Amino acid sequence: MKTLRGRMVLTLLGLAAVTLAITSIAGILILRHYQTGRLDNEVTRLSQVAARPFFTEGRFRPPDTGAPGSRRNPTAQPSATPTTSPPITTAPLPAALPFTATAPFPTTTPLPAAAPIPTATPHSAAAPGTALSGAAPSVAPSPRAAASPGATSSPSQPLCAELWRGGYPNAESNLWPECAAFPTGVGDNALFLVYDAQGNPVRGPRNIDPVDGPDLGSFADIQNRAGQPIATLTNAGSGERFRVKVTRTPRGDYAVAAISLARADATTTQMTVVSIGVGLGVLALVGLGSYYLVGIALRPLTRMEHAADAITQGDLSARVPDTNPHSEPGRLGIALNTMLGRVEAAVAARTTSEQKLRRFLADVSHELRTPLTSIRGFAELYRRGGAPSGPQLDETMSRIEAEAARMGLLVEDLLQLAALDESPPLRRAPVDLLEIAADTIRDAHVRNPSRKVDLATFEPVTVDGDEHQLRQLAANLIGNALQHTPATASVTVRVTTSSTTLSGDAVTASVGTLPVTATVAVVEIADTGPGIAPEHAQHIFERLYRAEPSRSRNHGGAGLGLAIAASIIKAHHGRIELATRPGTGATFRILLPMPDRELPDD
Repeated sequence: MKTLRGRMVLTLLGLAAVTLAITSIAGILILRHYQTGRLDNEVTRLSQVAARPFFTEGRFRPPDTGAPGSRRNPTAQPSATPTTSPPITTAPLPAALPFTATAPFPTTTPLPAAAPIPTATPHSAAAPGTALSGAAPSVAPSPRAAASPGATSSPSQPLCAELWRGGYPNAESNLWPECAAFPTGVGDNALFLVYDAQGNPVRGPRNIDPVDGPDLGSFADIQNRAGQPIATLTNAGSGERFRVKVTRTPRGDYAVAAISLARADATTTQMTVVSIGVGLGVLALVGLGSYYLVGIALRPLTRMEHAADAITQGDLSARVPDTNPHSEPGRLGIALNTMLGRVEAAVAARTTSEQKLRRFLADVSHELRTPLTSIRGFAELYRRGGAPSGPQLDETMSRIEAEAARMGLLVEDLLQLAALDESPPLRRAPVDLLEIAADTIRDAHVRNPSRKVDLATFEPVTVDGDEHQLRQLAANLIGNALQHTPATASVTVRVTTSSTTLSGDAVTASVGTLPVTATVAVVEIADTGPGIAPEHAQHIFERLYRAEPSRSRNHGGAGLGLAIAASIIKAHHGRIELATRPGTGATFRILLPMPDRELPDD
């Protein structure tokens, strides 16, 4: 899987697999340790049977129960005639011993392969491998047995009960039928052998065929293992493993107890198979669940991918939906939406700027072409003799001069706009706005003596600025009002200060950002003309824009006066506003920061 979703699913599956493997291995090891511990306890308990005082020459002898002369009945006197053990019949040991299947121990004195326990008098031996019979001919007791008055060959009930509690009762029934009535435990997997100090077998195998038992090695190996920790030995033929313990009895015999690990190995194998099966099932569920959950977690990234595709195809309005600010993908989506918004705004601004530039170039070309065409036409007329000397020639020359002057004004305005766009440093000085307004009104009266232009306030207002540019600003706004209003309309100029933008009239258009200041200077030029339509008011400060192109051209305007005014206002960190409604006239407001505030560096 090359996708992010696939890699995340594989990572989760790998982590789950490692976790399951570690858990399963730990569980199997714990189970194996527990089983081995139980088997070791059983081996230890079985080996301790041979160390009891009543275990003699392969026969169990119950402890004294109060017979005359015993510790439990010290007052009783022993009988003058020693009591002999009941006659027993011994069965020979199997031919193959657990430590070798074909030969006795490799010692200097070979061990008898299958010799019965020696007796003092001849007797009829039972067939090899048969159980002991209670009605067999009597034999002379062994020296060890004779030394213990009251000895018997049959085990006591407490001993059988102890063997049953240890899990090894059934195997004793071949020598002691009295124990046959006890329930069968785990003795089917046990092996119990006893050898005397010379390596002669005193006791044969219990349940496991010695050929199938552990490879014990020589008798010297058995002697070396006496008192050592429980060891694990293996049958060379079948590979079956056994836990083996060799115990040295107080009488010098060697008791070998062994328990097969076959059941423990089978349980471990079963546990391993079950763990693998369950682990595969769990991994399948984890894979399906992680694939679904990872898909949900990556859904915001999918939405981002779709949004990016839409933007690539040209839809800059595409956004990442349903962003959650409380998650990492959600916060990434919010940041992406913010970036897309800015990119869209930048592209829109660039598109608008390019459109304005194209329109500006077209307007400039048109404005320059008009006077040039006039000049060329009059020159051609004069060259062909259509303007003979006299009054007609004078009129032709005056028309050429007027068109040239108009073209010169247009070029000067364009140069001024270019200079203002470069943000040249202002020649700042305290400037009285009331004085500038009064001088501009006087100039307007000189050019248009029939027009009504009034100054409504007489309070001096001083600002820090470039006096030349501020005079041009006032002249452009008053000239624009006189040029685009009827002859009967009046123009009123007010110079005041205010802590807010002036009147409650709705501002239709504005240019510039006014810094936060306590007091601002306000110059207001209001006319009573027809006003400006809202669709034209929004573009009134754009370069070469005309609300009525034909009327503007007739009056000689090029559409750059308000654009120059807006550039001058922005250079002074002020704002210019337009409030107008059709039929109620137009009001231009100039807002400039007062000199008590430190202006930003240019």
